Amino acid sequence: MDNGKNRGRPQPQLARRRLLKGVSIVSGALAVSGGCPVPAAVQRPSSFSPGTLDPDTRRERQPFYGLHQAGIIIPQQAAMMLVSFDVLAGDKDELIRLFKLLTHRIAFLTRGGKVPASDNPQMPPLDSGILGDEIYPDNLTITVSVGAGLFDERFGLQQQKPSSLVLMTRFPHDALDAKLCHGDLLLQICANTNDTVIHALRDIIKNTPDLLSVRWRREGFFSDHAARSRGKETPVNLLGFKDGTANPDTHDGSLMDNILWVSAVQKEPAWTAGGSYQAVRII
Repeated sequence: MDNGKNRGRPQPQLARRRLLKGVSIVSGALAVSGGCPVPAAVQRPSSFSPGTLDPDTRRERQPFYGLHQAGIIIPQQAAMMLVSFDVLAGDKDELIRLFKLLTHRIAFLTRGGKVPASDNPQMPPLDSGILGDEIYPDNLTITVSVGAGLFDERFGLQQQKPSSLVLMTRFPHDALDAKLCHGDLLLQICANTNDTVIHALRDIIKNTPDLLSVRWRREGFFSDHAARSRGKETPVNLLGFKDGTANPDTHDGSLMDNILWVSAVQKEPAWTAGGSYQAVRII
């Protein structure tokens, strides 16, 4: 999904880079309701070694509600999945129901807790059960982006479309597959483990069968060792190159306000304040 924002001058690129196979282009813009990028503190045993699996990582939590969405400037987690959806909602009321459902499910999954029991024993269980009776947050973030297609005539949102939200320009020699391009909604799901990522996707699909249809998905990862460094170590990609050494300092609030976050002074719809643009290009 193309959410690239060009402010008329060269800027550092803040990217959650992953090495993925295939060639595709998609487009969309980040929604603004979401989590705070400040991770919850987790007590670790003093004997913890960076080379071993820390049993407390599954209790790590990224707050869902906050000024900005989670999953943008926090240190990268080891597992990631990008899932593009077509929105099946027939009118604005159904679209509102979709976003309320997403808010409810993402808030629960990122917080964690006991799986609720079904009121009807004759019906399938409410959860897939792949993570057991209790859902651990596992440093899960689900970052929601909306694509240019969502602002067509279906929902009457044409006047609310972000000014720089356009389909990504086709590059020379692209070999594009239409089935792997674009989409109305994009979820970037990241966590410490792939099991948590898959569970989150299955939960959302299960709860939105009449509202969302998967258009395409791609998975990514990087080394557990780099993930455990919490951003202190630059990850090495599958080609042996360090990936991300030129990223801007995400701890510099004024810099992030200048190059990343949409502000009230920009010529954007009011609902986008505190959000950002996201560009995903699979190579």
